[in-house]
Amino acid sequence: MVVTNWRDAAPTIVHDFGIDYKLLKGQEAYDPGIPNCCMRGMLYVAYAMLQEGKAYEAHAHGDHEEVYYIISGIGEMTVNGETRAIRDGDAVFIPAGFTHSIANRGQGFLVFLAFSSQVPDRAAGAEGI
Repeated sequence: MVVTNWRDAAPTIVHDFGIDYKLLKGQEAYDPGIPNCCMRGMLYVAYAMLQEGKAYEAHAHGDHEEVYYIISGIGEMTVNGETRAIRDGDAVFIPAGFTHSIANRGQGFLVFLAFSSQVPDRAAGAEGI
């Protein structure tokens, strides 16, 4: 069994204003000798915190799709030019190749989980979605 607590994971700064704790890693980082590098079907699961009033710059990942699950806070999510309000309990799917950003519009941190899966056999973009 693999159990990782975000408090025990090494934090990294992402997109200038976010704190990211990679809880579980996999696919290209898969290594049965490293407990948290356990997932073959996913790239990572991360616990993320975005500072008040800040936003990630718009960016895209041609090789992986993501799901953000909002734990606490309020904000806005923009995916391929469409912006929607987000809050705790929302899940947002971001297809591979889609430009996206997340912004914190509340007080305190916007806290969310980021799940990512690599799609190397698929062209960037999301045909049929």
